[in-house]
Amino acid sequence: MRLMMISLDACFQRDAQTLLALPNLGALAAEGVFCDNVRTIYPTLTYPIHTSIITGCYPDRHGVGHNEKYAPDDAPGLRPWYWDEADIQVPTLFSAAYQAGREVATLLWPVTGHSRGIKYNFPEALAMPWENQVLKVLKYGSAWWLLKNEIKFGKQRVSNKQPYLDRYATLLTEQLIYRQYADESPEFEEKDVKPSRRRMGQNMPDMLALHLVDCDAMRHEYGVSSPEAEASLVRLDQLVGRVLQALEYRKAREDTIVAVVSDHGQDDVTESVDLNALFRQNQVPCQAHTLGFGAYIRCERAEVARVYQYLSDHMDEYSLSHVYSRQELRELHAPEDVLLAVEAQPGVEILESGDMQPHRANHGFGLHHPGARTLLWLSGPMFKKNARLTQASVVDIAPTLAEAAGLYFPPCQGRVLRETFR
Repeated sequence: MRLMMISLDACFQRDAQTLLALPNLGALAAEGVFCDNVRTIYPTLTYPIHTSIITGCYPDRHGVGHNEKYAPDDAPGLRPWYWDEADIQVPTLFSAAYQAGREVATLLWPVTGHSRGIKYNFPEALAMPWENQVLKVLKYGSAWWLLKNEIKFGKQRVSNKQPYLDRYATLLTEQLIYRQYADESPEFEEKDVKPSRRRMGQNMPDMLALHLVDCDAMRHEYGVSSPEAEASLVRLDQLVGRVLQALEYRKAREDTIVAVVSDHGQDDVTESVDLNALFRQNQVPCQAHTLGFGAYIRCERAEVARVYQYLSDHMDEYSLSHVYSRQELRELHAPEDVLLAVEAQPGVEILESGDMQPHRANHGFGLHHPGARTLLWLSGPMFKKNARLTQASVVDIAPTLAEAAGLYFPPCQGRVLRETFR
């Protein structure tokens, strides 16, 4: 059984009504199981959540606790991210498929760099200011395959920004589904021409994972309910439709599981606070590592109790709504090395430097926030039709998909959603 997984970054419960009214995601819900109450993980950041989606584990076990690695001496924007698959400390859906002898393709999926088990890998690896973006992707991904596609299709990509990057990743996904047709027509996307079935490849990858980032980018730049963000939801539905159309034309829908997932929502930013400037001003022995609407508080272990009490006593001064104790963080399955964390007051974005530019909208809030409720579509021959799942967790996705695809998956922190099966 094949698996096609699509992630809609920054879509959440409040988007469900809009997305279900669109032709492709609405039809997909009717074909299978839909849930608009999928509890995400703490922290509500893209890389930790996507790692939880493919491992069935929380950050305290899978090891990816932030988008970027903590480097106190590096300025924000200059820190390395978790680009490398080796940063994941537990098995993934991709490694399980590879161990079973199945072919895997990932497109813009986080934390997949240098993967030995992904044959076709277009990783999300962002160039640092001193790096070249094309060379960075070639270094972390499947260089020869990427280079061939860049030669054939690169001119169709207007830029590496959204929504153009999502369109390009979807084009490559279509070509992987059609396989041999990718060598025939570099103008496939523009002409919308279907390949001859006679010339289609005999095989397509057994597992494909596509990460679509358009909505996340639009909300960060323009706001949660902006016209630009609303338009991105329509574009996402169209891209999902293109993938489904390719599977149907290839006559692969009958033996392909289609799973559409999301990671977190966003909320509008009304003001910002530079916690580290305040810490220096008041000689507090700690440093904030921003999450957006929250932050990890890094300090020496001997100072934890004192810093916790100080922050608890000065919450209004620092625009905080909550200080997470070590015990609370363990209950949230936060990374083991995080001993303290804070939540900002509603609408307040935490910055680390006065040089950082605030977003129009952001995430990184706690699990009480409405943006911590995400979305899930499950479609395939083993799933119920036109069914609604009342609740789930993102850590339930990997074991459920492994069960449906007939893959061995080691014990994890999530569960198989057996109530979704026929």
